[in-house]
Amino acid sequence: MAGARHKKTESMKATPEAAKPSDSGKRAEPLKPNVEDGGDAVEKRDDECVGAGDVADIDTEAEGGVSEEVATLRREVEAGKDKYLRLMAEFDNYKRRSSKEYERLVSAANEKLILEMVDVRENFERALKSGGTGGEFAPFYEGMKLIFSKYDEVLARNGLIPFAEPGDTFDPMIHDALMKSPHAQIPADCIAEVFERGYKLNDKVIKHARVIVSGGNEG
Repeated sequence: MAGARHKKTESMKATPEAAKPSDSGKRAEPLKPNVEDGGDAVEKRDDECVGAGDVADIDTEAEGGVSEEVATLRREVEAGKDKYLRLMAEFDNYKRRSSKEYERLVSAANEKLILEMVDVRENFERALKSGGTGGEFAPFYEGMKLIFSKYDEVLARNGLIPFAEPGDTFDPMIHDALMKSPHAQIPADCIAEVFERGYKLNDKVIKHARVIVSGGNEG
């Protein structure tokens, strides 16, 4: 009996945990909500909502800034284009003025040269009129007439035009009257005789004609 009681006591000491109910056999208790955690979650959700609004505001502000920058760039482009057009117009005016000035200088230089050549022409013409046409000088005279004709052609190609012929109407703007005398065939206020012809260079009068004006048939 004593031995059996001793074995039973050892058996009970060897398995003390067997008498305790198992954890797996415990009833699961429902989780209690953590008020503090719940508050934090609400705040986090609020923060998330506020963050989304801020992003929207930032996007709106960014779009506004971009639009303003684009408008500024457009104004600068328009200003640059206007400046470019003004410069181009000024440059075109400058080119036209330079071209006209160049033409004026060339024309003035040609005018001076042609005037000197006109004096040579007139002396040449007087010599031909006063020279003899017969005898042994006839070939020489014909040769001088040919040279004079070629000389006139060169002057004409460079824009020289002689004017004033007997019978032309007297024009005080281009004719210088040396005197006025009666004439049987030529009506009054017309050129009766040309003392020196006038000349135009490219439609500009460079030398007035010197003439005698007819007073008509006074008899």
